[in-house]
Amino acid sequence: MSTQRTTPCRRRIGLAALAAVTALSLAACGGGSGKKSRSGGAGGSAEASRAPKDLKLGQAGPVQEITKYEKTGTFSLTPTKVTLGKPADLDELNDRKKYKDLKVAWIYVKAKHVGGSAVKEPMVMSDVSGETSAGEPATKFLLIGDLSSRPSDCVGNDGAKSLEGDDIWKKGETRTVCEPYLIPADATLKAVTYSQGYYKEPIKWAVR
Repeated sequence: MSTQRTTPCRRRIGLAALAAVTALSLAACGGGSGKKSRSGGAGGSAEASRAPKDLKLGQAGPVQEITKYEKTGTFSLTPTKVTLGKPADLDELNDRKKYKDLKVAWIYVKAKHVGGSAVKEPMVMSDVSGETSAGEPATKFLLIGDLSSRPSDCVGNDGAKSLEGDDIWKKGETRTVCEPYLIPADATLKAVTYSQGYYKEPIKWAVR
């Protein structure tokens, strides 16, 4: 009698263990009811994490979250153009050895606040860079002061004020931000890039 009573019990324990293992396997593979990504797929799916291909300047990329001062907004980012300077533009910095064989590429990005919280001073250019014609990354140019060769329509992230006169970006607000990057003097910029972190390919917009 004792043996007959323990057999169903063992079967139930075995089934419960199998269900637990199955649930863990599904969670590890992204098959559970995980958090949805902004593209609408499951958070762990390959499709959701794959960077879009064949974007060109003027085409909006995936919506990105940007956080500043503990406020997070979602932004649509659209690189619009690249303006290349000349090596001689750097002469006024009086450091020819440091800037030898380099020039400036000014990258323009249109950013639109499309959701989430209003954000003060969101750094929309933090993950923006470029790829040169040789396949190398552009170097973000951190200037103390400014260059006289800066294009008149190139407004930096810290200088882009809203219509209300403050630096808080609200839903529906659109601004174009421009920042300088250093590239080799004999190179061009073949793509504008947006880093998605270490584990995803950067988003790229072809410069044509």
